[in-house]
Amino acid sequence: MGHKASLAWDGEQLSEAITTSSPRTQQRFMPPESIRSQARALGKVELSYDHNGRAILKSRLCLQGGACVDMNGSVLSTRAFAGQDARHGFVLEHEVWSWAGSTEAVRVRASIRVNYQR
Repeated sequence: MGHKASLAWDGEQLSEAITTSSPRTQQRFMPPESIRSQARALGKVELSYDHNGRAILKSRLCLQGGACVDMNGSVLSTRAFAGQDARHGFVLEHEVWSWAGSTEAVRVRASIRVNYQR
């Protein structure tokens, strides 16, 4: 039995500012065609983020044009997208749940690792 090398993509992004007048934002992650063309399907997806300020965020990770997984905190490891078409990217949505007494603009730095099935 031959073992196929694993295929993964890592991305990192800093969001647009989330403000009291615009309390939500999206971060889009699209792995390059060179990666997606080698893959048959999505595997496990791992995501983490941090942000400045005291605001409490409610976040979810969505397959572009597809299902979403709510995040409980700032770390996610899921196989919810496993088997889905590898050509899709991801959208990470953030919404302020509570400003926690602060009005400071919030920027989110998110890191994602997408594992693929060949």
